[in-house]
Amino acid sequence: MGISRWLLLPLLLCQARASDLRYHRHSGRRDISEPQGVGVGVGVGVGSNTTENPGDLLFEDEGDASLGLEEVLVVRGQEVVLECEVPDHAKPLPGDDSVEGEVRWFHDNAQVLGDLRVGIMWTGRLVMSHAVSADSGVWWCHRSGRPGPRRRLLVTIPPERPYLMYGGAQLAVGARLTTREGNAITLHCVVEGGNPAPSITWLLAAEDVTLSSQVRTEWREGEGVFYSLSNLTVTRVGKDQHNATVACVVRHPALPVPIPVPLRLNIEYSPDFRLRRWPAWGSPVREGSSVSLLCHVDANPPSNPTWVKETESGSTEVASSGGWVNLTQVTTEDRGWYKCATSHAFGHFASHSVFINVLSEGRAAGVASYTPQLLRKTTISDSSRFHCVAHNTSLEYPDADRAAQGTPVLVEAVNSTVLSMGGRTTALAAHVCGHPPPTSVTWLLPAHLPPLRPGLTSERFHAHNLTKGEAPGCLYAVLTIVGVKAGDAGSWIVVGANDRGADAALIRLNVTAAAHSVAAGSASPHGATLLQTTTTTTLLLLLLCSSVRWL
Repeated sequence: MGISRWLLLPLLLCQARASDLRYHRHSGRRDISEPQGVGVGVGVGVGSNTTENPGDLLFEDEGDASLGLEEVLVVRGQEVVLECEVPDHAKPLPGDDSVEGEVRWFHDNAQVLGDLRVGIMWTGRLVMSHAVSADSGVWWCHRSGRPGPRRRLLVTIPPERPYLMYGGAQLAVGARLTTREGNAITLHCVVEGGNPAPSITWLLAAEDVTLSSQVRTEWREGEGVFYSLSNLTVTRVGKDQHNATVACVVRHPALPVPIPVPLRLNIEYSPDFRLRRWPAWGSPVREGSSVSLLCHVDANPPSNPTWVKETESGSTEVASSGGWVNLTQVTTEDRGWYKCATSHAFGHFASHSVFINVLSEGRAAGVASYTPQLLRKTTISDSSRFHCVAHNTSLEYPDADRAAQGTPVLVEAVNSTVLSMGGRTTALAAHVCGHPPPTSVTWLLPAHLPPLRPGLTSERFHAHNLTKGEAPGCLYAVLTIVGVKAGDAGSWIVVGANDRGADAALIRLNVTAAAHSVAAGSASPHGATLLQTTTTTTLLLLLLCSSVRWL
């Protein structure tokens, strides 16, 4: 984000034209009876006792400029040449005793006599070998008693090289200022010397922030120059301003180009975590496959990430390198909650926790721990019997008639585990297949909310209309949750039914907080899942046995 002082120059040159600038100036004439160091208030305020005439302190396009005077700016020490050009229509001044062809020069109503520094040529040209501050004022000439136009000569004095101050100390050119995120900083741009007073502007990350600054100028009578001080306060620095350049920019008529005084900001901030997983979040992880986790820590000063696994007995560090954790040939022992942590100069920080659910290849039929489905009726058992325990009813399907009767519904979750960040919109999806096609699909929300059928909406939950799936007899069901909340976490069930039977799938929704927060430890997440699965299964059996028609 930073901009070097040389790259700032084109921006500064294009930012303002010289004619648009306004300078606080002094005539340069002195009165030894006046006190030194008369202050000029913030902005354009002027001390009343700094000059003999209020007209001697003015801005461009004000004062004498409104009377049509030509203004000539010269740098102190520079050679000055003024031509005596009298219009043909000019009339002689009454009482003037000049002879024909005689040229006389006047400076602030006093006739100028030639000396070693100022000479008047026979052509009427006035030449100063070098200008001094006392030469500032109104100049005009008479030729044969006829006056020429008046010109205002302003002898400018270039300022000394400006510098920045912070906390009462002068900063080196191109210095780096270190502060913490959220702090306020006040910078002072000091410009010693100069007449007129220089123009001071501020840039922060290439943006003009001059309106947020204050400037004070002080006329130093003994030196015949101004002393200028501009203050810029940034009330709260943010991490987005890390490595940004703040620059005080000084402009003056005696300077060929603006002078920037840059400063680089070094903003220290606490860690922020970004987590990624391969395969992607929500993809099933089966026993024997591989899983990789990556943790990137954004912090200043930099901080190294470590991975820990949360267990009932506490947290155990997991071997990692460069923020990577590679789990190969995973087993059910690798199942659990993982989080990224780091020890930083500001303390110990940790990310939210993420859950890796390893699906066992040898899981039992029906309801099994960590299976994505609560109730699965894939084939008729050897006894050709499905028991509905709640109503103590048993149904038999003779093998010979099974094909003619069709197949019961099969429900498969697209992702059995879904991880969502709080506040975002999340979609849960499932494939519902059967022959004949499914005649009923219902979403079972958490206990405090009513079930939803496709096309209905309840609060933040919208069950979309069913769409045709890729395979014959299959439908695609989607439920959208707008603005996910922590209370939405848990088991979401989608139930499908046709004339041959019913089936359901469980989708586990995990809701995480912002990435910089520290997740609270979870005591025995496996036991909680088993308890919730068993309870939901019992309720689902009651629902199925009371609502599904069997042929």
